[in-house]
Amino acid sequence: MTQFYKQSGFTLARSNLSTKILLTLLLFTTLAGCVVAALQYSSRSGGYDSESARQWIQGNEEDLEAKEFISEKTPRELLSFIHDHIFSLGILLFVILHLVELTPWTEGPKIALSILGYSCLFSMLFSPLAIQSGSTTATYTQIIGGSGLLLTLTLGSFACLDELWWASGRRKSRQQEEPSPPAPLFPEKRTEQKSGGRCPLGHDNPDSDK
Repeated sequence: MTQFYKQSGFTLARSNLSTKILLTLLLFTTLAGCVVAALQYSSRSGGYDSESARQWIQGNEEDLEAKEFISEKTPRELLSFIHDHIFSLGILLFVILHLVELTPWTEGPKIALSILGYSCLFSMLFSPLAIQSGSTTATYTQIIGGSGLLLTLTLGSFACLDELWWASGRRKSRQQEEPSPPAPLFPEKRTEQKSGGRCPLGHDNPDSDK
């Protein structure tokens, strides 16, 4: 990822074929993982209703008519669940959102998507602890967190796929210029260039005469 940012003028649309194929495989794998996670979550790990979410944590040992016996999760099991997912999902979010940074999206949507993704991740992972302690509202935060996390990964993946393969063609057909590449390392230089060689505080830009 850092190498992409260091390459002058790099964007997803301008990447070479081998890079496009590599990133496309990653994004399709992420989308497939989202589908599998949704299916698994709906059938095993809590479901998409509050009662199923509660049963996944607190068990259903008191329900003698239950079709499937679910034992209550111990604190050690819940901590293991958090440990197994917080690093892997955190890194996956970081990679996908890093790629979104290479799209022409404006700063606002990028920031919003990042906040949504990580807040939903923490909500999904830590809500089971609150459910175990007896909280009734935490079942909804777990469902919202899991759904929001999948939504973030899906939106980010589709945004990157669109920029890799289709967005440039749409811009050409509309006779639009290609967007400027992101400059995350020295964003102030772009501001100085737009202000005619002067920095936002009004001082002369020492590089403007070079």
